[in-house]
Amino acid sequence: MELKDLDFNKTLAIYKKFFSVHFLNSNLGDKLAVIALTCYITNELRKKDKEITCYDVLLKVGKDFGKEEKETFLKSLGAICEDFMYGVKDFPDYGVSLKNMPKQLKKLLDSYVPF
Repeated sequence: MELKDLDFNKTLAIYKKFFSVHFLNSNLGDKLAVIALTCYITNELRKKDKEITCYDVLLKVGKDFGKEEKETFLKSLGAICEDFMYGVKDFPDYGVSLKNMPKQLKKLLDSYVPF
């Protein structure tokens, strides 16, 4: 089955189940900051190791998440971030230094609510 064969509501249901950031109990700006900071950190780390993924970054920063959240929420968020990174070289830093980005990202991720 192809995406073109699905109606919008089915497409939306699949997206919500696997790739939604609605579990972040925050405003749009904070949700975008989670994506941007993850991408920024990943981009910087890829200068040393091209194999680093956004998921790797999220697992490191979100080390206190449970196994289920790591295999679902952080994995889907990593995929979203990889998609946003495609073809992009400059990422907003939201006024946060690279040194402090992991701490800020963790703070933003702490707004996660699993329901």
